[in-house]
Amino acid sequence: MKPVGYFLSLLMLFSQSSYALVNSNAKPGSAEFLIYACQEYTELYKKREEPRFGAFLTTSKEESFRAGYCLGAIMHANSTCSYSYARSVYLAAEAIASVNFDRAYSEASLLEKAVCR
Repeated sequence: MKPVGYFLSLLMLFSQSSYALVNSNAKPGSAEFLIYACQEYTELYKKREEPRFGAFLTTSKEESFRAGYCLGAIMHANSTCSYSYARSVYLAAEAIASVNFDRAYSEASLLEKAVCR
């Protein structure tokens, strides 16, 4: 086996799958998808501090899409808030990620409660 093959197999061995990957039924625009996306965002945000080599290489396109969806939704909601209070993106993502699915009615109401409060 070539050295590249050893490196790739070692990388696959130490890569961690995301706990937000179980959401294959959630569609963009739903409250459930936003909750999963913000869970992904907070997970990636915490991963940036890890000292292990190549932590950024273990992020898939789907994971980065979901994290970007959360970031974009929060930034858009932050710009449309009628209140002058602007919350940190990470704190808003944590608030959304911790919401129970039974309490989430729609994406818009979830964003308003987490960002504009």
